[in-house]
Amino acid sequence: MSWEDGNISKKDVTKTGIKLWMWFIIALVAMSILGFIGKIILFPAKVANNAADTAYGVVDKTLNADNALFNYENFHNMYQGAKQQVVNIKNNEKSLNNLKETFGEDTSKWSKDTRQEYYHIKQTIDGYKMQYERIVSDYNADSKKFNRNLFKDKNLPYELPLDYNQLK
Repeated sequence: MSWEDGNISKKDVTKTGIKLWMWFIIALVAMSILGFIGKIILFPAKVANNAADTAYGVVDKTLNADNALFNYENFHNMYQGAKQQVVNIKNNEKSLNNLKETFGEDTSKWSKDTRQEYYHIKQTIDGYKMQYERIVSDYNADSKKFNRNLFKDKNLPYELPLDYNQLK
């Protein structure tokens, strides 16, 4: 049954070619299905590996020497900044009290320039209070974060009070 003998017809050749193509297509479909099933089976392992890599990255970044130093210094800077704002507030409050002692409590009897100075000082105090509250908010938020609190000096307070009169 060779082509030269003439025993194989074109019909047989066509059937054989179609069979080969069908087996080829079936093999491709089977490999695709097996690959998809393999992905499904191995998906939990991939997720676990990604989670482990992420956790390692977080720990590595948290314990990085530059990060540790930054967080340590940042707590000190925020604490000193809050203390400086309290000094600024109290100094400006003294200035307000001096104006009241000098010109009396009734601001309507003051000159225009004195009233302007008085209201300017009040606005300045409000600005210092807002800065103080922002510093306290940032300090307290970072103090509650585990990856930042690790590096806070134990001599610093855990939280700063919102009332600037209570800061020590």
